[in-house]
Amino acid sequence: MEYAKQTEYVKIEGKSIGYYGLIAAFLVMVAIGLYEFISGIRYGHETFGTNNLVPWGLPITAVIFLIGASAGALMLSSLTYVFGKEEYKPVSKISIFLAILLLIGALATILGELGRPERFMNLMIYGPQNLTSMFAINSFLYSGYIALSLVYLWTTFKPDLLKVTKILGAAAAALAIFVHAGTGSIFGFIVAKELWFSPLLPVLFIVAALTSGVALLILILTTTFKLTGRRMDEKLVVGLGKYLTVFLLIQLFLVFIENMVRTYGGIGGGEMTKFLFSGPYSFVFWGLQIFLGTLIPIGILFARKNMFTVQLASLLAVIGVFAERFSLVIPGQSVPAQQVVGRTIMGFYGEPAVYSVSGAEVAIVLGVIGALGILYMVGLRMIKFLPSRI
Repeated sequence: MEYAKQTEYVKIEGKSIGYYGLIAAFLVMVAIGLYEFISGIRYGHETFGTNNLVPWGLPITAVIFLIGASAGALMLSSLTYVFGKEEYKPVSKISIFLAILLLIGALATILGELGRPERFMNLMIYGPQNLTSMFAINSFLYSGYIALSLVYLWTTFKPDLLKVTKILGAAAAALAIFVHAGTGSIFGFIVAKELWFSPLLPVLFIVAALTSGVALLILILTTTFKLTGRRMDEKLVVGLGKYLTVFLLIQLFLVFIENMVRTYGGIGGGEMTKFLFSGPYSFVFWGLQIFLGTLIPIGILFARKNMFTVQLASLLAVIGVFAERFSLVIPGQSVPAQQVVGRTIMGFYGEPAVYSVSGAEVAIVLGVIGALGILYMVGLRMIKFLPSRI
């Protein structure tokens, strides 16, 4: 590929009307998110669509999506710095940068969702005393992940530290696997929730991370190259598309196996899985996750791989992984846990809980996306992330 032999990096000028226009749009999103964040501090979750049975809503769905995309993006950087695939070198630095931003965005979303953000520090203060808690363990995984990624990114700008970069790249990729497996374990270790309790869930989280990481990376990078007047090598995009195809197939297989096990041998006779398949959230599972977000992009990628088809498949894959996160978080809470084998204590009059996404939750997620957009654009202007050849 044309960048394989020698890659020089530059900053963007960042003085165009389009650049400042995007910054302004992101600032509006941040302002809307801050308004709802402050409202949450003042009034609590009364403006959220959550309730006593479904305390986690859209922001938590966004959190695990962002953590997964971050882990996937970081693991992809190892293609160059660990496995020596020079054809991906032009996008490896920026993939590490994006991985750091996405995890920071996930943590910021948690703060925005808490209502009492100062209590976030309790994990750091009391976490070492309770390392049996996956929340406590993950707080250290996340902070270590960010610190290691920053050092790893710094070494990529030092040609005399290639061996160190390779070691750090391998360590960062391994930690990224543990980070998202740990996030999956938060759900997978909860025996009382049929849709959550599964030894496959940490593995599925890793595969979904790779799917969302490569798909989001393709979309962001092709857009960035286009807006900055650079021509992205189609072979590079098609190469990433091949990885995306494999990850989608593995993800589909794991989802199939996991739900078959739940249906035929799950807790409570698989009633919770039936709720997922035919309940009020079944459209998200069948329509968005399986059909639109998995089967269609697989079909597109098998039919033909070029710049446009890989971009389209990536967009659908991002939607599919987000829907997969939603199908896990929301239906998994909607029917309360079994208190006695074969019997379930449900909501009022035996009905499952109902959750509807609220404007306040959307605003918080949009605010975080706006902040990440600003940080990304400022990073491109301040640091040499993009290849100079166009």
